[in-house]
Amino acid sequence: MKSLSFGSHWPCSSVIHGLEGQRSGLVRPLQFQRSFSTYFTEQLELSRHKEVQSTYYGAVNDLDVDITERRYLLSGYSDGSIALHDLQNLLESPDSSNFIDSLTYKLVGTVSAGNRNAHKRSIETVQWYPLDTGIFTSSGTDRILKIWDANRLQTAEEYSFSGIVHCHHMSPVATKHTLVAVGTDSSVVKLVDPRAGSATHCLRGHREGAVRAVRWSNTDEFILATGGIDNFAMLWDVRTAKGCLMKMQDKGCKKKSGYQRDTTHDGSVNGVEFTPSGHHLLTIGTDQKMYAWDTLTGKKQKTRFPTLSHIKRRSVKFCLTNEGSENFLFIPTGSSVTSFGLSCPGKVRRLYGHYNSVNCTAYHAPGQQMLSGGNDHKILVWSVRGDLDYGAFRYEQREVIRQRTLKEEVAPRDDGTTVVEDGQAVAQLQDTWSDDEEDADGDKKDADR
Repeated sequence: MKSLSFGSHWPCSSVIHGLEGQRSGLVRPLQFQRSFSTYFTEQLELSRHKEVQSTYYGAVNDLDVDITERRYLLSGYSDGSIALHDLQNLLESPDSSNFIDSLTYKLVGTVSAGNRNAHKRSIETVQWYPLDTGIFTSSGTDRILKIWDANRLQTAEEYSFSGIVHCHHMSPVATKHTLVAVGTDSSVVKLVDPRAGSATHCLRGHREGAVRAVRWSNTDEFILATGGIDNFAMLWDVRTAKGCLMKMQDKGCKKKSGYQRDTTHDGSVNGVEFTPSGHHLLTIGTDQKMYAWDTLTGKKQKTRFPTLSHIKRRSVKFCLTNEGSENFLFIPTGSSVTSFGLSCPGKVRRLYGHYNSVNCTAYHAPGQQMLSGGNDHKILVWSVRGDLDYGAFRYEQREVIRQRTLKEEVAPRDDGTTVVEDGQAVAQLQDTWSDDEEDADGDKKDADR
């Protein structure tokens, strides 16, 4: 298997070409829609006109867009504060000429670091409740997992652990349970049930060390993937007594020295993510590499992903799109975001815009945009062609108004006179006075002679 294929990518060279194909019946509507989405995702650039209202808090450690309404952005900061933004409520910021110069996503709620309900230390993970935007969760280095009431911005429940909480995750497709998988400094993965009010399961399988990545499957609510500093990624079925289904091991790989590796990575596994189909698991390690694994057999796929850089020794908050015919990855790598497709990983793009390290990314499908947060305390918006079309529209609008203003300045009245500006009228009066004065001075000089 030379490359992962998760859907046929229709070659759309332009939007007009795609519309013609759909009208002639050569392209199905759903196929065109997915190719249309892919066409736009390939052209994401730093937006020139959109921005997220600043909160002036610490570094942005995690971002999450709710999957229910796909409208609200949840962000967690290094000082323990939390912010909520509305991605459908844009504030218009006019410039000195009363033209709309920028669009700002409105801040609709905050939990500052001084709030009694806030985390005492850095927040590492935030997530919306999958079935309702009235609840969200957060966890961090203060060793606490909090469940929040989003309407009142107050904690509903808290769960304490013996070590730092590196990550947590709730299943996006669960209907029979509400378990929250939690990865801490311990090698044991804890499953917290908010209905029971305590940790109901303990998954033992990782060797000594922290668990820095947890992720539920997109298709099966009982399948969980974890990654730890023991260099292993593991697959679990929480219904079975044993729990562990398999370890992702590359047994057939030998190095030049003759050493045969039996771990998932040569370093800590800090990021895991299921593909939209659920048939493959993507893993990222501190060895600066990314692999794809078959979730049925546990074998590593032969896809050669590009070498990553600046992967830190903490949970990697990356995102994977699932709206188009091609699925794109957005991975924080140093001060940039590395982007490439699963079917064609050789075509790599580096998105630069942050002034410091990037910590997290999130994709907003309805807006065809990606959001990223970093240590520069900023949340940046990456949109199609950087909203260049909006800039062109704004320029054309200015030109139309300017031409209209010029025509009004010289528009003739019904009585045959011409409308002039105040400045022009004053100049004409000054010229008239100066002419009268010159005539008077000339007559006086003639009389003296």
